[in-house]
Amino acid sequence: MEPSDRSESHWHRALLFLTGLLVLPALLIHLNGPVFIDDEGIRSLVAFEMLKSGEFIQATINGEPYFKKPPLYNWILAAGFSLTGIVNEWTARIPTVIFLLLFSGLIYRSVLRGTGQPDTALVSALLTLTCGRILFWDSFLGLIDMAFSTLVFVQFMWLYEQDKRDRPWAYFTGSWFLAAVAFLMKGLPGLVFQVMTVGGHLVLTGRWRRLFHPGQWVGGLIFLLITGTYYALLLQNASPEQVFGTLFHESAQRTPTHHGFLQTLSHLVTFPLEMTYHFLPWSLLLVFVLTGFRWRTLWRHPFFGYLMLVFAVNIPVYWVSPQVYPRYLLMMAPLVFTVGYEAWKRTPDASILRKSFRGLFMVVSALLAVAAWAPLGLPQTANASWLGPRTGILVVLMAVAAWAIWRYPRLLFYGLIVQLLTLRLAFDWFVIPDRLKHDTATAAREDALRVGAAFRDKPIYFLDQVCLSTTSSFYLSTARDAITPVWKDRPQPGTAYLVNASVAIPPGFVPTDTIRVRHFNDRIPYVLLIESAPAIQ
Repeated sequence: MEPSDRSESHWHRALLFLTGLLVLPALLIHLNGPVFIDDEGIRSLVAFEMLKSGEFIQATINGEPYFKKPPLYNWILAAGFSLTGIVNEWTARIPTVIFLLLFSGLIYRSVLRGTGQPDTALVSALLTLTCGRILFWDSFLGLIDMAFSTLVFVQFMWLYEQDKRDRPWAYFTGSWFLAAVAFLMKGLPGLVFQVMTVGGHLVLTGRWRRLFHPGQWVGGLIFLLITGTYYALLLQNASPEQVFGTLFHESAQRTPTHHGFLQTLSHLVTFPLEMTYHFLPWSLLLVFVLTGFRWRTLWRHPFFGYLMLVFAVNIPVYWVSPQVYPRYLLMMAPLVFTVGYEAWKRTPDASILRKSFRGLFMVVSALLAVAAWAPLGLPQTANASWLGPRTGILVVLMAVAAWAIWRYPRLLFYGLIVQLLTLRLAFDWFVIPDRLKHDTATAAREDALRVGAAFRDKPIYFLDQVCLSTTSSFYLSTARDAITPVWKDRPQPGTAYLVNASVAIPPGFVPTDTIRVRHFNDRIPYVLLIESAPAIQ
């Protein structure tokens, strides 16, 4: 081995060591800091109410039936709350981190088995973990999507492995079982992925007759048995219209049927641009797939061709649906990044495209190394704790990675991965604390916790309807350690109620406290009402 090669190998190992050193701190620091967004509040409030009521089939929010999502992920959250004895942002979000690490490990294992290339497998897993949408958003939110994406990715890889081994019974029964579990987690999307992937895979490979294999029917029965058992229990106390009407509406509202022609047309144009933005920087690797006819040779490879096929048959469902969030596509990210990285590897070093790509990120790496000094001069970080030592760590990590990128062309991706993890560390240390100081959501959380603590041993109700976001309702209820239900009769003296500030206060009641809403630029608070006259004098 040449000295230069040995030096590059040492730096390769050093960057891998730094990656391993940074992953957990980057994902865990201030995980409990940001206030829940509303979807997090829904998931966590449903799980909390399951524990308080002991009812794990009929989910509720503020004691009212909730049918929009099946209960599997709520069961996972409830199990975490129960095992730890803690119900807060940390215990609601740690499953997301666990599933992200599991997702990354499964990507590594699957790509290694499919290609026999450890480098491609490792980089594919790390590209998924460090893409912008995951690293700076979905990795610290207590939502269904990371768990669901992990499950759907397992489904993709199960189909590939069983098809490669020519095991049609396992191909169908195993994938339908996974589809049933996915359905119990998120509803109809779990079924859609099964139908599109199996149908597209067999039809596009010219084996459509296998769709009628007996394993297909047995698998379908497994799906119906698992999902049907749950819904049979649920329908004992709910009508089919409530259950299935809500379930189908929840998915259908995102499709063209619920949006106008112009909105759908606009989405068709903006969708690829928007998704490219959200999954930067690694979404740029698509350029290498779409140029130079490399997609043709990749298509002929059994594993890369399968990844391209799965992407091709599933992406139209989202491309034509105007109300789509990037987190719905997380399971697609490793398909794109794996094929994109392979296309990059197959592009000659001397090509203009590869030189341009490398030149762009060399500049970016240098800018990040310079920007690492920024916390020392920004007013937002002037009073940050451990400002000097933390900035020093960022500067060293960014500079080391940038130097490796400039010195060794083959270490480009490893150096950028270290820089992205370092950037997430800066986000944790400086951005999150600053947001907590100025975000209106922080005030809303403080109000809900304060009022909830004051009524920990006393009843309190929403009058006529829930007038808080699910996030504020979560904080209120967990501070009380009790479900906060809706009161729909005449308000009773001696009982506290929550009503919207714009609603007339019932006779005999006076406002005694407020809970600010998450977006209160209009300065309309929610008002806490209690009994007036002799009780408060």
